[in-house]
Amino acid sequence: MSVCLTEIEEYTTDDSIFSPYENSHPKTVSAFRSMQNGSYWFERLLSLEHSWKLKISHQKKVVISYSKPPETSKKSPYFDIVYGGGGLATIHAAAMAKLHNLKTLVFDRFTVGITHRDWNISQVEFDELIHIGLLTEEQANKVVVRKYKSGFVEFFSENSEFKGDRIWMEGVLDVAISANDLLHTCKDILIEHGGEFSHSTTFSHVWVHDGQATIEIIKDGVVSYLRCAVFVDCMGSYSPVAQQLNPKGAFTHCCPTVGTISSGFVQGTNKDEVDPTIGEILLTLDDAQVDGRQFIWEGFPSKDDEFVTYLFFYDEIDSETDKSLVNLFEVFFEKLPSYKKLGENFDYGRPAFGMIPSILHPSLVNSRTVATDSILCLGDSAALSSPLTYCGFGSFVRNFDRTTTLLAFSIKNKLTSVEYLSEINVYEPNVSILGNFAKFLVGKKKFEQNTVNSMMNMIVSILQELPKSVAKSLFTDTLKWEDYNKLMSSVPVKYPNSYKYLFKHHGFIGLFHWAKNFVGFTAYHFLTKNRNTQSKTQILQHYTGSKAFSALVSYFHSRKSTSISV
Repeated sequence: MSVCLTEIEEYTTDDSIFSPYENSHPKTVSAFRSMQNGSYWFERLLSLEHSWKLKISHQKKVVISYSKPPETSKKSPYFDIVYGGGGLATIHAAAMAKLHNLKTLVFDRFTVGITHRDWNISQVEFDELIHIGLLTEEQANKVVVRKYKSGFVEFFSENSEFKGDRIWMEGVLDVAISANDLLHTCKDILIEHGGEFSHSTTFSHVWVHDGQATIEIIKDGVVSYLRCAVFVDCMGSYSPVAQQLNPKGAFTHCCPTVGTISSGFVQGTNKDEVDPTIGEILLTLDDAQVDGRQFIWEGFPSKDDEFVTYLFFYDEIDSETDKSLVNLFEVFFEKLPSYKKLGENFDYGRPAFGMIPSILHPSLVNSRTVATDSILCLGDSAALSSPLTYCGFGSFVRNFDRTTTLLAFSIKNKLTSVEYLSEINVYEPNVSILGNFAKFLVGKKKFEQNTVNSMMNMIVSILQELPKSVAKSLFTDTLKWEDYNKLMSSVPVKYPNSYKYLFKHHGFIGLFHWAKNFVGFTAYHFLTKNRNTQSKTQILQHYTGSKAFSALVSYFHSRKSTSISV
């Protein structure tokens, strides 16, 4: 079933796709037309936009059936794992094929191994892909396009009630990855170890019955079926599978994000120039818009003189704020020259965009449903990455050993019911509680326009007085319980009236949920702090079946309590 397309065949969208937008979005159309394969990327953008419109229309489609599949599916090919979505799923599938010798297939409605984002990550996290054996050092080095010495966070303070200076951090998102190079490498690994992939393949329905999943797919207008032990849903923020599993709402907050991977910016050390040794982690240039959106920039150097630039804002998923990525791109292209100077040989390169989801858990534990019998959600469809930094790639890699080891064990031991698959997720109590900080970044029309910058400058000013490790752990999603308490106890000491702003952003109910998050974080900290656990090898030598699975879960929880050192 594997289909290998040439580069020309992968990009076949007609230029007429721009016509309806020429008058309403002139800067966006002009920029995309100047890009190589711009019409292809614009089609992917419109597809994501369409998915968003379906989401806000609250149209719920039943795509999971717990019954016998169609008789015509009985002779369809069988796999250990089938992945829907060809982005992060390609990396995960490569590991399952190479490290665990499982029969694996990946399909995508566009092209497997091509994403509309680019990634940066902390070096210590990226090294995990080498340590577990997925990538060799040579392969890893080839996909790393830039390492930079430091990065900073800075919020516009001209009108802020609280003043905070630029805060510098080393080892925070300090490695730029060519996402598509990494995906191509993993696709090659997948093929080398017997895996398969299918482009231009659309998910339609899945039946769960008798310990397996049967997936209905459509390719070139033809309906066919795939059977597997576990169907892994990596179909992104608007996955119909994730929506059915979470009928009250697939996620609570989102981060509409647009940008480019461009070359030809003016280089230098001035604020509006590109310094190829520096990463700009979070940066605001002005206060919020009249409609409440607080625009935030992120920029990091890539290969040669390329610079990855993102413009985004934090928002509640059900707010009336305009979340259109097409509209946001028009703002981006208008404001880009005020962020960085465009040189004489400036080239837009290619776009990067996404609607990144997150969920604020109003509970002591994970409140997100990520699995059912024979089905597991990963990546954006699970929406369990940090609601503060939205580093989905970092969360994915940080928990990579956990998700691949547990999933492989569950399949090989026929433990694929919801009881077991629900344990295979990237939920982290120390990351979950950061959602309460993320709410400070959500601008609202009823707030003064300086509200977000004021709150973030308050937090930054406190971080500057604490050990550097606190800020570093906060922005690498490795915040420890002790550091969290240092930060929170410093707020009322430095700013006695800060409680007013807490109530303004969160309200009584929000603060109650925050308190529950803290109780859950505290319980997790003390329950896992001194837990003695065996190594993975020892567990597999001494236990089998469900006991071994439970011991492996405890092993990974124990690792979380210590975290990856940054």
